Amino acid sequence: VLSLGADVLPEYKLQAPRIHKWTILHYSPFKAVWDWVILLLVIYTAIFTPYSASFLLNDEEEAAMQRCGYSCSPLNVVDLIVDIMFVVDIVINFRTTYVNSNDEVVSQPGRIAIHYFKGWFLIDMVAAIPFDLLIYRSVED
Repeated sequence: VLSLGADVLPEYKLQAPRIHKWTILHYSPFKAVWDWVILLLVIYTAIFTPYSASFLLNDEEEAAMQRCGYSCSPLNVVDLIVDIMFVVDIVINFRTTYVNSNDEVVSQPGRIAIHYFKGWFLIDMVAAIPFDLLIYRSVED
């Protein structure tokens, strides 16, 4: 897409959008890289969570968690970092422009928030809930 001429690019990419401070263009290189990172984290979660639940959870691990807490296992720390990245993704999505039905780039924070609430917010919020921390806390109590 970067090497395509002006005759192939959508009209909104040819215009210089007026954006608010801290607003991210949905077609910026940062957003493209961020989306790939989040995709890789989703794939990691989809593969490693069932594997961990099937093969790594046992009585010794529960005893170790009671001895040294949640941070004693490096895998638990990685899972915590992944959960934090998903929460950061929600914040970034609240600040990312979108294209409306008239092919206009929308950069007003209020309209972005409403668009995100009507779209992917609920799915992202459920994905960002650290269920393993909730389960660990309920077992501890």
